[in-house]
Amino acid sequence: MKINIKPVTIFTANLGSGKTEISINFSRMLQQRGDKVSLVDLDIINPYFRTRLAKDNLASQGLKVICPPGHLVNADVPALTPAIRGALQASEGYCVCDVGGDDVGAIALGAYRPYLTEDRFDLYFVVNTCRPFTRDLAGVCKIMGDIEKNSRLKVTGLVSNTNLGRHTDLQIMLEGYTKVSQIAEQLELPMAFMASPQELVPQIKTILPEVPVLPLEFYMKTPWEEAFGEE
Repeated sequence: MKINIKPVTIFTANLGSGKTEISINFSRMLQQRGDKVSLVDLDIINPYFRTRLAKDNLASQGLKVICPPGHLVNADVPALTPAIRGALQASEGYCVCDVGGDDVGAIALGAYRPYLTEDRFDLYFVVNTCRPFTRDLAGVCKIMGDIEKNSRLKVTGLVSNTNLGRHTDLQIMLEGYTKVSQIAEQLELPMAFMASPQELVPQIKTILPEVPVLPLEFYMKTPWEEAFGEE
């Protein structure tokens, strides 16, 4: 995937966008090309998907994950502040942040604003047009505006990740990309890239050869998938 990548890449969105999977896969992409990467978990409210829940799996693959240890794994507070600040200010390599799109998550991100200069970061808003609150321009503007207000940072681009979880098909992805592209144009923001399940990437690249696509390998599971082994 050929895009301009700044030292810090932040992914934010509302519940159900798939931003945590994107954060993980984006980090893994950088790692696999030989870059030094830190993945920071600032999603401090989402009860279902948190980067920290996949920490052991990711750590076993050599990816540095910065999140609360042990007994703090379910804490709804940002922890390890010095480690997060260090990752944001690192002179080499990349920092990828998974940030909750609710008020609490955006405010937590805002606490690190002094360490985020415009030339060092991109703040990407992930859009899933299958979700009720981001199915159109008005919905995206409302949630994105709240995030910008509470974080005191401006979104620099959109990421298209329209999906229905593991039931996503090619038509859903393509229709979503068209909608997100139109929203991005109306907001005068760039489309950073499109995310897609790995098995659909070859078809998407054939139809949209100029569009950067991030292949997704799924790391996170809902509690019911963990309990019942649902695919």
